[in-house]
Amino acid sequence: MDRASAVIYIGVDRLCRRELGLARIAGKPMIEHVLDAVPDDVEELAILVGECDDPEVYNEVAEKYLAEVIEFRDRPVNDRRLIEFAVENIQGDRMLILPGNAPLITRDFAAFLLECSKKFRAVLPRSPARNTIYLMASYQTRPIREFFGSHPSAGMDEAVKNIGGAIYLSSMSLRIFDEKLGMFFRVSTPQDLKKAEKILKTRKIQRLIEL
Repeated sequence: MDRASAVIYIGVDRLCRRELGLARIAGKPMIEHVLDAVPDDVEELAILVGECDDPEVYNEVAEKYLAEVIEFRDRPVNDRRLIEFAVENIQGDRMLILPGNAPLITRDFAAFLLECSKKFRAVLPRSPARNTIYLMASYQTRPIREFFGSHPSAGMDEAVKNIGGAIYLSSMSLRIFDEKLGMFFRVSTPQDLKKAEKILKTRKIQRLIEL
């Protein structure tokens, strides 16, 4: 059986912006823009909420999207621990993980990440600065779960190297989904909110023009 899960995480960053995912952009909470990008073939959807947030404030959004709210309270926070916690709390054979403060992610991009995980054990975008983005990626859950279980102190670089079968996606190749690479944009300030809203409104106008 090939079951796909998606995890949207919020409130686990060092900035600790309370209820960041509910900040409104273009008429709805920011996290809903990310949830709207989740592909249709995802069977299990989870919102992973860190200690900066009250999980209950996401219940309404979770109900709307048929998602489960899961609390993440571990410290220190790092990529490995967050991914390990996610794969421990979902049932899918493949997992798409996306940041809840990335409202410019498109469904085509998210669907591509998830589709690639049918063939590759880890599907990892690289930013324009060539940094590997482990928390906007997809994974086959069994290999990485087994590695984490037997290597409690290993980081993500070591984990991906050892499980093998990973593919790295250059930012240049990802321009096919968004010429301006909006998937790498993160909201953490009021100025970021305004910028994201402007971009989303521009996209909407462009779609209307193309009709």
